[in-house]
Amino acid sequence: MQSIDELARTITQLDPSEQQALMEKVSELNRENEPNNGTDARLALMQEAMEDELFLADLHEVMDDFRYIDSEGTAA
Repeated sequence: MQSIDELARTITQLDPSEQQALMEKVSELNRENEPNNGTDARLALMQEAMEDELFLADLHEVMDDFRYIDSEGTAA
């Protein structure tokens, strides 16, 4: 594997059109790896929350608080 310095030297020795093509490809790869409007980041946070015991305890407590309200409109 090349070091960063070796890679930089190799890139500077390329023909200008080859450098441009390489930079376009790198830019394209960077865009492919960007999160989609933050969706990936939000999904990662939600996944993390679902494994957090304190969050889950709070969630269950709130669900219990609303259990009575949710059942008010239904026939018993």
